[in-house]
Amino acid sequence: MNFLINIIKQSSLSSILFFIMLSAGPALIWLFICLWLDRKQPEPKKQIIKTFFIGMVATIPLLFIAGFLSSFVKAINLSTLLSILALSFLIDGLVEELAKYIILRVSVVKFHYFDELRDGLIYGMVLGLGLAFIENILYGLVAGVVKGASLVLLRGFSTTLLHFLTGGIIGYFITLAVVSPYKRGKYMSYLGFLIAILAHGGYNVVTRLGLTWPIMGPIFLLVITYYYIFNHLHLNQLSSKVPGRNL
Repeated sequence: MNFLINIIKQSSLSSILFFIMLSAGPALIWLFICLWLDRKQPEPKKQIIKTFFIGMVATIPLLFIAGFLSSFVKAINLSTLLSILALSFLIDGLVEELAKYIILRVSVVKFHYFDELRDGLIYGMVLGLGLAFIENILYGLVAGVVKGASLVLLRGFSTTLLHFLTGGIIGYFITLAVVSPYKRGKYMSYLGFLIAILAHGGYNVVTRLGLTWPIMGPIFLLVITYYYIFNHLHLNQLSSKVPGRNL
């Protein structure tokens, strides 16, 4: 908590407002895309806003958990490669995607209007945007106005998109677990969770190593997953009602 308080104390009001606006730009772009996908039978705006704010609030404890675990990994003197793998998959991937998974499974699916096959996709995307929005502001404040501006813009069209997509994957596969008439269908939510971890962790490994072409690995995984999602939605006419819940 002291770390967060110190960041705010050391930052001027103008710089805080600057990074809020800078972080909001990319987030709004992805949000408009999300709402466009949901245009035929849109979710209540109140629930969309609520989900976004849940993501924002959840970011604060996540930063402390991730910070503590990162310090632990760095303290055990792993090799550079093992350290990068641990930080990328076990902390960035597992911790952040687990938070999305828990929030979506425990809270969001209980929404009164959560009654369509694509609802998990929409709410998962919005939740990911809320998390990335606060994360980007704090990264910008730590880096300072000059370096932070380019960093927030870069993250806005890369890391924010990643959170947007992985949140949607987790949410959609949780919905599949909800609607599946088969007992083994409940494991679909775990599959979505695993895909999100692999995509998130793989992306962070590549960026930490400063590589270029290997980034196609996690991108390919995301593309294939979304191809499956949209194809499945199309087969179900984009409006399948949730007939029952297995959660």
